[in-house]
Amino acid sequence: MEASGVMKRKTAVITGAGSGIGRAAALHFAQKKYRVVALGRTLSKVAETAALARSDEEIFPIAVDVTQPAQLTQAIQSVKQVNALVINAGICEQSATNDADADLVWRRVIDTNLTGSWNTVHAVSERLHQGAKVVFVSSGLGKLGRAEYTAYAASKHGMLGMMKCLALEWAPRKINVNAVCPGWVDTDMALSDLQKSAQRHRSSIDAEELLATAAIPIGRFVSAAEVASLIGWLCSAEATAITGQACNISGGEFGL
Repeated sequence: MEASGVMKRKTAVITGAGSGIGRAAALHFAQKKYRVVALGRTLSKVAETAALARSDEEIFPIAVDVTQPAQLTQAIQSVKQVNALVINAGICEQSATNDADADLVWRRVIDTNLTGSWNTVHAVSERLHQGAKVVFVSSGLGKLGRAEYTAYAASKHGMLGMMKCLALEWAPRKINVNAVCPGWVDTDMALSDLQKSAQRHRSSIDAEELLATAAIPIGRFVSAAEVASLIGWLCSAEATAITGQACNISGGEFGL
């Protein structure tokens, strides 16, 4: 993955790059001429992301389960220097406290979203270049609560705590560490979440989407590309004075 030619490209490592925000972020960084290491649980999906890049762009798809530290270590062993790290891999599952599968949902969500974030940080930390940028993809539910989203909200709150600690720990290395907190984003994950809500509430996907949209002042879901643009800006030279922050991108849905 080493660069050739006169100008060496910066390297971005992005988890959960097979769809949604992760895919949009991978394409955004590739367009900015980064060499992108696109990590995802399913190789065919991250390969699809790579196939969307233009001929002069570099996206390297690698299958990785972030709950498996050894896989992460193996995936980045040939990456000597990381200039941007986007910690995005995550799942969203709903469960009320007394549901039969509540404990399993808790473990799956925490293992992927929170422990997976730690595994990523631990694997990449020594490869972060001085002046590197790190962005966690948290959520509005990293600041707020919602009934039947206990595991998801807890994992996203935890990511913000991790981000704030690393911003302080890595400040002497001139590494900026921030998070983005999206509201409803127009992705397959959001659609799946709406489907689950419709089943739980015995309603329809359309009804759930209307309910969600009604709470968004701009009257629509955010696009994955818009979130990727914010991530890209936080990783730019223009954002070097910003660290330890959780930046909302929610169409005005929440303002904490």
